[in-house]
Parts: sequence; structure tokens; C-alpha cells
Amino acid sequence: MHAFKKPFLVIFALGGFAGGCAIMPELPVDWAMPQREIVLHSACEVQSALRAIALSHPPKKVFDPDGWTVKITLNPKVDADIQPGVGLTRRQPASATASRFASWVVGGGNGATLEMRGERTGSLDFDLDSSDLLRDDLGCEHEPFSLHSLTKTIGIESWLVRSVDAAILSHSRLDKPSFSSEVVMKFNGSASYTYNFPTATDLVTMGGFYQLDEILNVNLVAKTPTVRISAITLPSNGKAFASQGSPAPSVTFSTQQTNASLQQILQAIQNSKLNNQ
Repeated sequence: MHAFKKPFLVIFALGGFAGGCAIMPELPVDWAMPQREIVLHSACEVQSALRAIALSHPPKKVFDPDGWTVKITLNPKVDADIQPGVGLTRRQPASATASRFASWVVGGGNGATLEMRGERTGSLDFDLDSSDLLRDDLGCEHEPFSLHSLTKTIGIESWLVRSVDAAILSHSRLDKPSFSSEVVMKFNGSASYTYNFPTATDLVTMGGFYQLDEILNVNLVAKTPTVRISAITLPSNGKAFASQGSPAPSVTFSTQQTNASLQQILQAIQNSKLNNQ
């Protein structure tokens, strides 16, 4: 049995090493996700669509080019996984001429495998006012050339223009316009090494993958009027009630941020459903 001590020690040492070296992938670098070019290109497409719509003078109840907050969201996700494995077989007794012998297997199949996995996500929101976007000069005619898919024609311009045309034709109103584009890059790899000798076999395996998922969301959130509410929330015996002439403190309340958050949550759920199909 002493022949098995060393292999077992190797497996346990590998397990301890893997536990202390769990991988944590970094978010994509600029060449893999050029944020400046992606955000600029998305803003240029939205700007071109808003200007084209404004020239057609649609009814404001259908679509008001000045009445939106444009939210451009970048949501990168990096997922990496490494699965090392070891295995061995041994014959006892080792003599090739023995009439009776036993074969021992440690790590059957592909061997004793471990899994080291890490995941990292990020999310960024860029807010633009549609009225400012209509009039600002973003330098869209001088956009930098890039090979990244999210810096090419993503389709939001034609989609928004056609949507407004459809709303005008049907006498309807656009509600919560949103657009999503996703780029997925995945790399897989595996390798194995087997060493055979007359009475035993040693094997080592290595497999893993690296996946980069980049989601671009564009949401148009309707601007809501700001409501100013005056209220007194002190106890009835408080000093504020002593002077009836003093004005009550006022609070500014707007539902726009709440509506934007709900719209983004709904879009995230829709993206998740598409990815799980």
C-alpha cells in the first residue's frame, strides 16, 4: 500500500493548491470593449433617429423628440472556468508473470477533477437628455474606426424611426422604447497527457473555457413633471404647530427615476429569457 501514498499526496496537494488559486477574471480591457466608441456610436445613432423624427413633426402625443431621457447601459460579464484532473492505475503485485493480481484505479474515467471558476460583472448607465442630444454636436461624422461589433450599425436608428412611423399610422403612442444588442465570445480548450508502462498508467487532464458577454441596452424614458408636495410630519404636539403662519416644508417628487429602473429591470428579464432558451 505504500505505493499509493505518493499519488494520494499529489491529489491532495493539487486540491489544496486549487482552493488557494481560484480564478477571478478581469473585466474586458479597452480593446475588447471600447467604452468610448460604443457609447459615442450609440448616442450618434439615437441622435440621428431623433433628428429624422423631428423633421417629420410627429404629434407630441405620439412621440415628442424633446421629451425623453436616453439611458445607454453597458453590462459586461466575464466567466472563466478551469478543470484540472489527475488519475492513475496500478497493478498489485507488479510482477508481469503473476497468475493472480489486482488492478487499482484512482480517479476513474477522466481522473479526479477539480473545478476553479470565477465570474465578474459590471454595469454602467450613461444618461442623455433628448432635447440636448438633438442640438449638440457629438462629432458623429468623425467617429473613430473600430472592429468591435457594438461600434458598427446596431440598428437602433432605423428601428426607432420605423416605430414612430407605425405609431403615427395607428394613432397610438410609443411607451417605454428600449433596444438591446449583445455580443458573446467564448473560448474552449482541453488537453490530456497519458503515460503508460507495463504495470500502470498515469494521466493528467486540463480543460476550461473563457466567456465574455457584452450587453448594450438603450432605453428611452419619458420625462415626467416634477411635483412639489408640502407636508408636515411632526407629532401633533410639536413646536411646528405653534406658529400657524410658517410655511410647511416641501419635498420634490418625480417618478422618472422609478420608471427608468422598472424599464431596465424588465429589459434585463427579457434578455435573461432569450439567453436561457
